[in-house]
Amino acid sequence: MDRSRLLAALRVGVVTVGLAGFVAVATFVFDLPPPPETGDGVPSGFAFAFALLGTAAAGVVTVVGYGLPAGDGRLRVGPLADRSSTYRLVVGGAAAAVLSLGFAFGLAFLTSGMVSVAVWIVGVGLLVGGLVAGALGGLAVGARLVADAVTGE
Repeated sequence: MDRSRLLAALRVGVVTVGLAGFVAVATFVFDLPPPPETGDGVPSGFAFAFALLGTAAAGVVTVVGYGLPAGDGRLRVGPLADRSSTYRLVVGGAAAAVLSLGFAFGLAFLTSGMVSVAVWIVGVGLLVGGLVAGALGGLAVGARLVADAVTGE
């Protein structure tokens, strides 16, 4: 297997792992018990915090995986496969951030119960992933601009 096909397989694999992370976190949230009516509810709070951390990690893995080099072959998929990695990273991050706002502030309020909580948590994870991807894309563009200025191109 040549390097380009390996990169395409890696990209598809990383995005798949990130999306599976979202499904795992949503499943975990559906299994959370409601906080007790009496007591402090610390175990439920820690479980909610773990769900937030898990969805943030899934969001970062998904969006950064989308920004990996597209490679060649049958696994070269996606609407921006012909663009640079930095471009896909920034656009993927922006798309994730916009989608997250729709989840966290739209769809979460239209549902109720644990479905609402799961949708809100997934929205937060997409927002974190989008912000991290935007920051990494900005760093990549800034480093390229500095390198071009230093070399005089």
